[in-house]
Amino acid sequence: MHIKRYEAANMREAMAKIKKELGPDAVILSTKKISSVGPLIEVMAAREREPVKPVADHPAGPQGVPRQDGGLGGLQQDIRDLKSCIDGLTRQVMFKSDLIDLKEALNMLCDSVSIRNDSHLQNLYLMFIANGFSRIRALRLTETIKNEFPSTAADSLEKAALLAEQVIARSCPKDDYKGKRIKAFIGPSGVGKTTTLAKLAAQYCFEKKMKVGLITTDTYRIAAPEQLKVYAKIMGIPLDVAPDKDKFMQSLTNFADKDVIFVDTPGRSRQDHRCLSTLKSILTDDVETFLLLSPVASREYLIEAADRFRILDYNRIILTKIDECTLLGPLVDVLDIVGKPVSYLTTGQNVPKDIEKANPERLAQLTLQNRLH
Repeated sequence: MHIKRYEAANMREAMAKIKKELGPDAVILSTKKISSVGPLIEVMAAREREPVKPVADHPAGPQGVPRQDGGLGGLQQDIRDLKSCIDGLTRQVMFKSDLIDLKEALNMLCDSVSIRNDSHLQNLYLMFIANGFSRIRALRLTETIKNEFPSTAADSLEKAALLAEQVIARSCPKDDYKGKRIKAFIGPSGVGKTTTLAKLAAQYCFEKKMKVGLITTDTYRIAAPEQLKVYAKIMGIPLDVAPDKDKFMQSLTNFADKDVIFVDTPGRSRQDHRCLSTLKSILTDDVETFLLLSPVASREYLIEAADRFRILDYNRIILTKIDECTLLGPLVDVLDIVGKPVSYLTTGQNVPKDIEKANPERLAQLTLQNRLH
Protein backbone atom coordinates (compact mmCIF):
# COMPACT_ATOMS: atom_id res chain seq x y z
CA MET A 1 0.00 0.00 0.00
CA HIS A 2 1.53 3.30 -1.12
CA ILE A 3 0.32 6.13 1.13
CA LYS A 4 0.87 9.85 0.58
CA ARG A 5 -0.20 13.11 2.23
CA TYR A 6 -1.62 15.97 0.11
CA GLU A 7 -2.29 19.59 1.02
CA ALA A 8 -4.78 21.68 -0.96
CA ALA A 9 -7.12 24.64 -0.74
CA ASN A 10 -10.18 22.44 -1.17
CA MET A 11 -11.27 18.85 -1.73
CA ARG A 12 -11.59 19.22 -5.50
CA GLU A 13 -7.99 20.41 -5.81
CA ALA A 14 -6.80 17.61 -3.55
CA MET A 15 -8.68 14.99 -5.58
CA ALA A 16 -7.09 16.30 -8.79
CA LYS A 17 -3.61 15.88 -7.30
CA ILE A 18 -4.42 12.42 -5.97
CA LYS A 19 -5.84 11.14 -9.25
CA LYS A 20 -2.86 12.55 -11.17
CA GLU A 21 -0.26 10.85 -8.96
CA LEU A 22 -2.01 7.74 -7.62
CA GLY A 23 -4.59 7.13 -10.34
CA PRO A 24 -8.39 6.77 -10.28
CA ASP A 25 -8.32 3.73 -7.96
CA ALA A 26 -6.72 5.62 -5.07
CA VAL A 27 -8.50 5.37 -1.71
CA ILE A 28 -9.04 8.36 0.60
CA LEU A 29 -7.82 7.44 4.09
CA SER A 30 -8.52 10.66 5.97
CA THR A 31 -9.20 14.35 5.55
CA LYS A 32 -8.66 17.15 8.05
CA LYS A 33 -8.48 20.91 8.30
CA ILE A 34 -4.92 22.06 8.95
CA SER A 35 -4.88 25.86 8.89
CA SER A 36 -6.92 28.99 8.36
CA VAL A 37 -4.06 30.48 6.33
CA GLY A 38 -2.66 28.90 3.19
CA PRO A 39 -3.71 25.28 2.45
CA LEU A 40 -6.96 24.49 4.25
CA ILE A 41 -7.12 20.72 4.16
CA GLU A 42 -4.81 17.73 4.33
CA VAL A 43 -5.84 14.51 2.62
CA MET A 44 -4.24 11.11 3.17
CA ALA A 45 -4.62 8.84 0.15
CA ALA A 46 -3.44 5.35 -0.65
CA ARG A 47 -3.00 3.10 -3.65
CA GLU A 48 -2.74 -0.66 -3.55
CA ARG A 49 0.70 -2.05 -4.33
CA GLU A 50 0.90 -4.36 -7.32
CA PRO A 51 -0.35 -7.79 -6.20
CA VAL A 52 2.36 -10.32 -5.49
CA LYS A 53 2.15 -13.25 -7.90
CA PRO A 54 1.20 -16.43 -6.01
CA VAL A 55 3.67 -19.27 -5.94
CA ALA A 56 2.90 -22.29 -8.09
CA ASP A 57 1.56 -24.52 -5.31
CA HIS A 58 -0.97 -21.95 -4.07
CA PRO A 59 -4.44 -22.54 -5.55
CA ALA A 60 -6.43 -19.80 -7.20
CA GLY A 61 -9.30 -18.21 -5.32
CA PRO A 62 -12.97 -18.73 -6.07
CA GLN A 63 -14.01 -18.11 -9.69
CA GLY A 64 -10.43 -17.48 -10.72
CA VAL A 65 -9.78 -14.68 -8.20
CA PRO A 66 -6.06 -15.03 -7.33
CA ARG A 67 -4.90 -15.55 -3.79
CA GLN A 68 -2.94 -12.56 -2.60
CA ASP A 69 -0.98 -14.09 0.26
CA GLY A 70 2.46 -12.86 -0.72
CA GLY A 71 3.91 -13.83 2.64
CA LEU A 72 4.33 -11.26 5.40
CA GLY A 73 6.67 -8.92 3.54
CA GLY A 74 3.90 -6.86 1.98
CA LEU A 75 1.97 -6.79 5.25
CA GLN A 76 5.01 -5.53 7.16
CA GLN A 77 5.55 -2.80 4.57
CA ASP A 78 1.88 -1.79 4.88
CA ILE A 79 2.29 -1.53 8.65
CA ARG A 80 5.42 0.61 8.26
CA ASP A 81 3.59 2.89 5.81
CA LEU A 82 0.68 3.32 8.19
CA LYS A 83 2.97 3.97 11.16
CA SER A 84 4.68 6.78 9.28
CA CYS A 85 1.29 8.30 8.46
CA ILE A 86 0.06 8.08 12.05
CA ASP A 87 3.05 10.07 13.32
CA GLY A 88 1.91 13.60 13.98
CA LEU A 89 -1.67 12.96 12.85
CA THR A 90 -4.21 15.04 14.77
CA ARG A 91 -7.88 14.28 15.26
CA GLN A 92 -9.08 17.62 13.84
CA VAL A 93 -10.98 16.06 10.93
CA MET A 94 -13.02 17.76 8.22
CA PHE A 95 -15.85 15.23 8.17
CA LYS A 96 -18.14 14.44 11.09
CA SER A 97 -16.96 10.86 10.80
CA ASP A 98 -13.54 10.30 9.21
CA LEU A 99 -13.35 7.71 6.46
CA ILE A 100 -10.72 5.57 8.16
CA ASP A 101 -9.07 5.71 11.57
CA LEU A 102 -5.45 4.99 10.68
CA LYS A 103 -4.68 3.54 14.09
CA GLU A 104 -7.50 1.07 13.68
CA ALA A 105 -6.27 0.34 10.17
CA LEU A 106 -2.86 -0.52 11.62
CA ASN A 107 -4.43 -2.92 14.11
CA MET A 108 -6.49 -4.50 11.35
CA LEU A 109 -3.41 -5.11 9.21
CA CYS A 110 -1.67 -6.76 12.16
CA ASP A 111 -4.70 -8.96 12.79
CA SER A 112 -4.99 -9.84 9.10
CA VAL A 113 -2.27 -12.48 9.57
CA SER A 114 -4.99 -14.76 10.96
CA ILE A 115 -7.18 -14.06 7.91
CA ARG A 116 -4.40 -15.06 5.54
CA ASN A 117 -4.09 -18.39 7.34
CA ASP A 118 -7.83 -19.19 7.16
CA SER A 119 -9.27 -20.10 3.76
CA HIS A 120 -12.87 -19.39 4.83
CA LEU A 121 -12.04 -15.90 6.03
CA GLN A 122 -9.84 -15.34 3.02
CA ASN A 123 -12.75 -16.15 0.69
CA LEU A 124 -14.98 -13.78 2.66
CA TYR A 125 -12.38 -11.04 2.34
CA LEU A 126 -12.15 -11.65 -1.43
CA MET A 127 -15.94 -11.42 -1.68
CA PHE A 128 -15.82 -7.94 -0.14
CA ILE A 129 -13.10 -6.91 -2.58
CA ALA A 130 -15.14 -8.30 -5.50
CA ASN A 131 -18.00 -6.01 -4.46
CA GLY A 132 -15.85 -2.88 -4.48
CA PHE A 133 -15.11 -2.55 -0.77
CA SER A 134 -11.86 -0.82 0.09
CA ARG A 135 -9.13 -3.10 1.37
CA ILE A 136 -9.28 -1.64 4.88
CA ARG A 137 -13.07 -1.90 5.01
CA ALA A 138 -12.92 -5.51 3.79
CA LEU A 139 -10.41 -6.40 6.51
CA ARG A 140 -12.47 -4.64 9.15
CA LEU A 141 -15.66 -6.48 8.20
CA THR A 142 -13.91 -9.83 7.97
CA GLU A 143 -12.38 -9.37 11.42
CA THR A 144 -15.75 -8.35 12.88
CA ILE A 145 -17.43 -11.47 11.53
CA LYS A 146 -14.57 -13.67 12.72
CA ASN A 147 -14.77 -12.24 16.24
CA GLU A 148 -18.57 -12.11 16.58
CA PHE A 149 -19.42 -15.40 14.85
CA PRO A 150 -16.30 -17.59 15.23
CA SER A 151 -18.08 -20.90 14.61
CA THR A 152 -20.81 -19.99 12.10
CA ALA A 153 -18.59 -17.86 9.84
CA ALA A 154 -16.46 -20.87 8.96
CA ASP A 155 -19.38 -23.09 7.86
CA SER A 156 -19.69 -21.70 4.35
CA LEU A 157 -19.17 -18.54 2.34
CA GLU A 158 -22.94 -18.15 1.90
CA LYS A 159 -23.55 -18.21 5.66
CA ALA A 160 -20.68 -15.78 6.15
CA ALA A 161 -22.20 -13.47 3.53
CA LEU A 162 -25.52 -13.44 5.39
CA LEU A 163 -23.68 -12.55 8.58
CA ALA A 164 -21.87 -9.82 6.67
CA GLU A 165 -25.21 -8.34 5.62
CA GLN A 166 -26.22 -8.14 9.29
CA VAL A 167 -22.98 -6.38 10.21
CA ILE A 168 -23.24 -3.91 7.31
CA ALA A 169 -26.91 -3.17 8.07
CA ARG A 170 -25.95 -2.19 11.62
CA SER A 171 -23.66 0.52 10.25
CA CYS A 172 -26.37 2.11 8.05
CA PRO A 173 -28.40 4.85 9.80
CA LYS A 174 -32.10 3.98 9.92
CA ASP A 175 -34.52 6.49 8.45
CA ASP A 176 -37.48 6.65 10.84
CA TYR A 177 -38.31 10.34 10.42
CA LYS A 178 -41.83 11.27 9.27
CA GLY A 179 -40.62 14.21 7.19
CA LYS A 180 -41.57 17.84 6.70
CA ARG A 181 -44.09 19.58 4.47
CA ILE A 182 -41.49 21.19 2.18
CA LYS A 183 -39.05 18.77 0.55
CA ALA A 184 -36.08 20.03 -1.49
CA PHE A 185 -33.82 17.96 -3.74
CA ILE A 186 -30.16 18.90 -4.15
CA GLY A 187 -27.19 17.18 -5.77
CA PRO A 188 -24.72 17.15 -8.65
CA SER A 189 -25.87 17.68 -12.22
CA GLY A 190 -27.25 14.59 -13.93
CA VAL A 191 -27.98 12.68 -10.74
CA GLY A 192 -31.72 12.54 -11.46
CA LYS A 193 -33.25 15.16 -9.17
CA THR A 194 -36.14 16.19 -11.43
CA THR A 195 -37.13 12.61 -12.29
CA THR A 196 -36.94 11.53 -8.64
CA LEU A 197 -39.02 14.53 -7.59
CA ALA A 198 -41.67 13.60 -10.18
CA LYS A 199 -41.80 10.01 -8.90
CA LEU A 200 -42.39 11.09 -5.30
CA ALA A 201 -44.83 13.84 -6.28
CA ALA A 202 -46.89 11.25 -8.15
CA GLN A 203 -46.89 8.93 -5.13
CA TYR A 204 -48.03 11.68 -2.77
CA CYS A 205 -50.67 12.87 -5.22
CA PHE A 206 -52.19 9.60 -6.43
CA GLU A 207 -51.38 7.03 -3.73
CA LYS A 208 -51.48 9.17 -0.59
CA LYS A 209 -54.19 11.46 -1.99
CA MET A 210 -52.40 14.62 -0.84
CA LYS A 211 -52.55 18.08 -2.37
CA VAL A 212 -49.13 18.66 -3.96
CA GLY A 213 -47.32 21.77 -5.21
CA LEU A 214 -44.08 21.94 -7.21
CA ILE A 215 -41.42 24.67 -7.18
CA THR A 216 -38.30 24.81 -9.33
CA THR A 217 -35.39 27.13 -8.58
CA ASP A 218 -33.46 25.79 -11.58
CA THR A 219 -33.44 28.60 -14.14
CA TYR A 220 -29.81 27.95 -15.15
CA ARG A 221 -30.69 25.29 -17.71
CA ILE A 222 -33.08 26.43 -20.42
CA ALA A 223 -34.93 23.11 -20.53
CA ALA A 224 -35.05 22.53 -16.77
CA PRO A 225 -38.39 24.24 -15.97
CA GLU A 226 -39.89 22.77 -19.14
CA GLN A 227 -39.09 19.22 -18.07
CA LEU A 228 -40.85 19.70 -14.75
CA LYS A 229 -43.74 21.50 -16.47
CA VAL A 230 -44.36 18.37 -18.54
CA TYR A 231 -44.54 16.21 -15.41
CA ALA A 232 -46.72 18.79 -13.63
CA LYS A 233 -49.15 18.97 -16.54
CA ILE A 234 -49.46 15.19 -16.81
CA MET A 235 -50.13 14.86 -13.07
CA GLY A 236 -52.32 17.96 -12.83
CA ILE A 237 -50.08 19.52 -10.19
CA PRO A 238 -49.38 23.30 -10.04
CA LEU A 239 -45.79 24.45 -10.66
CA ASP A 240 -44.10 27.74 -9.74
CA VAL A 241 -40.70 28.96 -11.00
CA ALA A 242 -38.72 30.70 -8.24
CA PRO A 243 -35.24 31.94 -9.27
CA ASP A 244 -34.63 33.85 -6.01
CA LYS A 245 -35.66 33.92 -2.35
CA ASP A 246 -38.44 36.51 -2.81
CA LYS A 247 -40.09 34.47 -5.56
CA PHE A 248 -39.65 31.33 -3.48
CA MET A 249 -41.40 32.86 -0.47
CA GLN A 250 -44.23 34.02 -2.76
CA SER A 251 -44.56 30.48 -4.10
CA LEU A 252 -44.90 29.13 -0.57
CA THR A 253 -47.71 31.63 -0.02
CA ASN A 254 -49.35 30.52 -3.26
CA PHE A 255 -49.20 26.92 -2.06
CA ALA A 256 -50.50 27.57 1.45
CA ASP A 257 -53.30 25.06 0.89
CA LYS A 258 -50.96 22.24 -0.19
CA ASP A 259 -50.17 19.26 2.02
CA VAL A 260 -46.68 18.85 0.61
CA ILE A 261 -44.40 20.96 -1.60
CA PHE A 262 -41.51 19.56 -3.65
CA VAL A 263 -38.61 21.84 -4.61
CA ASP A 264 -36.27 21.17 -7.55
CA THR A 265 -32.83 22.84 -7.57
CA PRO A 266 -30.06 23.36 -10.16
CA GLY A 267 -27.47 20.62 -10.47
CA ARG A 268 -24.66 23.03 -11.23
CA SER A 269 -24.78 24.30 -7.63
CA ARG A 270 -22.01 21.87 -6.61
CA GLN A 271 -19.54 24.11 -8.46
CA ASP A 272 -21.34 27.44 -8.12
CA HIS A 273 -20.77 29.24 -4.81
CA ARG A 274 -23.22 31.99 -5.73
CA CYS A 275 -25.95 29.47 -6.38
CA LEU A 276 -25.11 27.64 -3.16
CA SER A 277 -25.49 30.90 -1.26
CA THR A 278 -28.91 31.50 -2.82
CA LEU A 279 -30.05 27.98 -1.98
CA LYS A 280 -28.76 28.35 1.56
CA SER A 281 -31.08 31.32 2.10
CA ILE A 282 -34.03 29.31 0.77
CA LEU A 283 -33.46 25.95 2.45
CA THR A 284 -34.26 26.93 6.03
CA ASP A 285 -35.03 24.67 8.99
CA ASP A 286 -38.60 24.32 7.72
CA VAL A 287 -37.34 22.49 4.64
CA GLU A 288 -36.43 18.82 4.55
CA THR A 289 -33.43 18.61 2.23
CA PHE A 290 -32.51 15.43 0.35
CA LEU A 291 -29.03 15.02 -1.14
CA LEU A 292 -29.17 12.84 -4.25
CA LEU A 293 -26.11 10.75 -5.06
CA SER A 294 -25.58 8.09 -7.69
CA PRO A 295 -23.21 5.21 -6.84
CA VAL A 296 -22.42 5.03 -10.56
CA ALA A 297 -19.81 7.69 -9.71
CA SER A 298 -16.56 6.83 -7.94
CA ARG A 299 -16.18 6.67 -4.18
CA GLU A 300 -13.98 9.77 -4.25
CA TYR A 301 -16.46 11.79 -6.33
CA LEU A 302 -19.34 10.90 -3.99
CA ILE A 303 -17.30 11.90 -0.94
CA GLU A 304 -16.34 15.21 -2.55
CA ALA A 305 -19.95 15.92 -3.58
CA ALA A 306 -21.29 15.10 -0.12
CA ASP A 307 -18.76 17.46 1.42
CA ARG A 308 -19.46 20.29 -1.04
CA PHE A 309 -23.20 20.23 -0.32
CA ARG A 310 -22.75 20.14 3.47
CA ILE A 311 -23.28 23.92 3.50
CA LEU A 312 -26.96 23.22 2.70
CA ASP A 313 -27.43 21.07 5.82
CA TYR A 314 -29.12 18.18 4.06
CA ASN A 315 -31.12 15.83 6.27
CA ARG A 316 -31.17 12.58 4.32
CA ILE A 317 -29.90 10.80 1.22
CA ILE A 318 -31.53 9.43 -1.92
CA LEU A 319 -29.43 6.98 -3.95
CA THR A 320 -30.24 7.11 -7.65
CA LYS A 321 -29.56 4.92 -10.69
CA ILE A 322 -28.97 1.82 -8.60
CA ASP A 323 -29.87 -0.26 -11.65
CA GLU A 324 -26.87 1.15 -13.53
CA CYS A 325 -24.31 0.22 -10.87
CA THR A 326 -22.65 -3.19 -10.51
CA LEU A 327 -20.40 -2.49 -7.49
CA LEU A 328 -22.10 -0.93 -4.48
CA GLY A 329 -19.52 -1.79 -1.83
CA PRO A 330 -18.04 1.75 -1.90
CA LEU A 331 -21.38 3.05 -0.58
CA VAL A 332 -20.49 1.73 2.88
CA ASP A 333 -17.53 4.11 3.06
CA VAL A 334 -19.55 7.03 1.67
CA LEU A 335 -22.51 6.56 4.03
CA ASP A 336 -20.11 6.19 6.95
CA ILE A 337 -18.71 9.64 6.16
CA VAL A 338 -22.02 11.34 5.40
CA GLY A 339 -23.71 10.01 8.53
CA LYS A 340 -27.22 10.60 7.16
CA PRO A 341 -29.96 8.01 6.60
CA VAL A 342 -30.90 6.86 3.11
CA SER A 343 -34.61 7.43 2.46
CA TYR A 344 -35.12 6.16 -1.09
CA LEU A 345 -33.49 4.17 -3.88
CA THR A 346 -34.27 4.76 -7.55
CA THR A 347 -33.94 1.82 -9.91
CA GLY A 348 -34.90 3.15 -13.35
CA GLN A 349 -36.41 6.00 -15.37
CA ASN A 350 -40.09 5.05 -15.19
CA VAL A 351 -42.33 7.63 -13.48
CA PRO A 352 -43.90 7.06 -10.98
CA LYS A 353 -42.39 3.58 -10.68
CA ASP A 354 -38.75 2.60 -10.18
CA ILE A 355 -38.38 4.06 -6.70
CA GLU A 356 -38.46 2.28 -3.36
CA LYS A 357 -38.05 3.13 0.30
CA ALA A 358 -34.63 2.27 1.62
CA ASN A 359 -33.73 0.41 4.78
CA PRO A 360 -30.42 -0.85 6.22
CA GLU A 361 -31.15 -4.47 5.32
CA ARG A 362 -31.84 -3.63 1.68
CA LEU A 363 -28.69 -1.50 1.46
CA ALA A 364 -26.62 -4.33 2.92
CA GLN A 365 -27.99 -6.78 0.34
CA LEU A 366 -27.16 -4.39 -2.49
CA THR A 367 -23.55 -3.97 -1.36
CA LEU A 368 -23.00 -7.74 -1.55
CA GLN A 369 -24.59 -8.51 -4.92
CA ASN A 370 -21.52 -10.32 -6.26
CA ARG A 371 -21.17 -13.62 -4.41
CA LEU A 372 -18.20 -15.95 -4.81
CA HIS A 373 -18.90 -19.66 -4.63
